[in-house]
Amino acid sequence: MKDFFSDGSPFLRHPLLTAERTRQEIDFLVDALPLTPGARVLDVGCGFGRHSVELARRNHHVLGIDPAAAMIRAARQNAQEAGLDVNFQQVAAEGYFPAQPFDAALCLFTTLGQIPPASDDDNRDLLTTVFNSLKDGGRFALELPQKGPALDALKPSDRFGGDTAYAEVQRSFDAQTGIVTEQFHIVSPDGARNYHLRYRLFTRQDVIGLLAAAGLQILKSYDGYNPADLSGDSPAMLFVCAK
Repeated sequence: MKDFFSDGSPFLRHPLLTAERTRQEIDFLVDALPLTPGARVLDVGCGFGRHSVELARRNHHVLGIDPAAAMIRAARQNAQEAGLDVNFQQVAAEGYFPAQPFDAALCLFTTLGQIPPASDDDNRDLLTTVFNSLKDGGRFALELPQKGPALDALKPSDRFGGDTAYAEVQRSFDAQTGIVTEQFHIVSPDGARNYHLRYRLFTRQDVIGLLAAAGLQILKSYDGYNPADLSGDSPAMLFVCAK
């Protein structure tokens, strides 16, 4: 079984990660951080570059980093198809040292807590990298699921797609480690593939502690990509922080 981020990852064709969703998320982040025109932005765990490309489309200068070669290849292809100049590098955030500081950084979706990294030390190292990458006063947006609501909504199984091309997902949760495991079975005209994804779920207090340990000051906590304040019922947590 392949790792989720190897060639052919279902993320590359995920039916829920639409262009409209990406535009709405970037609309919110541009206002919430806020981002001024021409800002230098670091996208940590950029995946196939959907946020990086949209930011570049709005004339920001973006560096997207991700440890997965397949994701970086897809990100570069997406930027090329959009006719945009975006810098993508295959590197783990924990080992990244910028040549010059950034105005803002993003860490979105389930990037924080993906296995690997497997430990709280790894997650703290990722956030410390973000801190060291920002200029003084630079802003950071961290978005991730909230443990309680995410578990309440966790479906043991799911199916997306049609009759000849579809994805089946099986999910489980380890209460001792706080890790969700998702097993994907992807069927397409090219054949069938299997993948796995593992990520850790965090409570609000977990994240507050990790951000404080990295020296990042929380300015605002949102109910995901919504202007409402973060609550115990919020499925997603979005923290806007400053160095």
